[in-house]
Amino acid sequence: MYDRLSIEKREELLLLLTAEQRDFLMKELKRGRRTIFENVMRDEKISAIKSIDTELEEDELLVIDWMIIDFADYGLGNLAGQCACGRKLRYQFTVEHQQTGKIIQYGKDHLSVFLNIDVKDINGVINELDRFDHELDELLWKVKHGEYGYEVYEKIQDKTVVSPKIVKHIEVNVPLLDRQMNLLKKYLEKQLEALLEEQREIQIKLELEEQQQRNEKIEKLIQEKKKIEDMLEDERKARSELEKKRKQQEKEKVLLEKMEQDARLKATIELVRQGAKIDEIAYSLVMNGVNSAVEISWIIVKNFDVDKRISIGDFGRPYIYFDILIALSKQVNNGYLLKDEASDGEDCIFYVNPEPVQGNSKDSEEIQQEFSLF
Repeated sequence: MYDRLSIEKREELLLLLTAEQRDFLMKELKRGRRTIFENVMRDEKISAIKSIDTELEEDELLVIDWMIIDFADYGLGNLAGQCACGRKLRYQFTVEHQQTGKIIQYGKDHLSVFLNIDVKDINGVINELDRFDHELDELLWKVKHGEYGYEVYEKIQDKTVVSPKIVKHIEVNVPLLDRQMNLLKKYLEKQLEALLEEQREIQIKLELEEQQQRNEKIEKLIQEKKKIEDMLEDERKARSELEKKRKQQEKEKVLLEKMEQDARLKATIELVRQGAKIDEIAYSLVMNGVNSAVEISWIIVKNFDVDKRISIGDFGRPYIYFDILIALSKQVNNGYLLKDEASDGEDCIFYVNPEPVQGNSKDSEEIQQEFSLF
């Protein structure tokens, strides 16, 4: 329901908030991130700092004095960050020495070397940070659309059971998260059930006249509960309809993108069919919006006279997959393409370099060695 926001869009929406709202959200975000950073420094049992890209003084080699203080995800295909080694990044971490104040910025690979932990642990940190960013996006969306979700809170009679974090949201006029609203609904249901049970016990002990009065109150409570149930059911139906609409829109979007991609692919095939080499075909497909090396391999196998064999390994990729990696990596080294950091052993993603620069050439043997791990 809530679209993921780019850094620029998120900062734009933050400017629409009051100073109090913005201060609260940023403090909560920083507090949550700091907890994640402290946990990884503690739980991963980091025992030594490895100097990489930046020379460290002797008193800067103690693990306890270093802390991850910031993280930025610039989005898929966006390399706006920069590692201390000079490499452009999608994911950028900032670490600080708590005594000297030295600050270093790393990508996830060099950060794992610096902290002497596995890259998969860094990926776990990114996933945790992504959850906080997603909740921030949810709150910004709700502020923009004026959906604060306070109505259920107002119906709760005993507000002492409500979490201070939820109360703080209301005090600073910040919307409630969906998970907080669900918790409030459970509080409301429990209090209604408890109140009904109390009325039933009192009803047994009272005289007929008092019992009648209690019955009237119970009836009123039942009606209120029915209203709440109807409200929740209406909300559920509305949410279901909204979800159906969203899925339909996504389906239409995927279909449109498929049609556009098929059109580009057809044009590419027609242009390169006569005497084209695999290198030229692969590069042409990237230029026309096909970014996955696995997908490019399948397209070439299905449409051109090449080796049709398929690997019997776990991934089941065409044999020519490594030839495609070598061909596209040459274009990366020549400065015409970029390889996304999300690339892994299963697939590699390539994009057209918006600012092509002349790179350092590598021969086929060196590139083949680089991809031996895949």
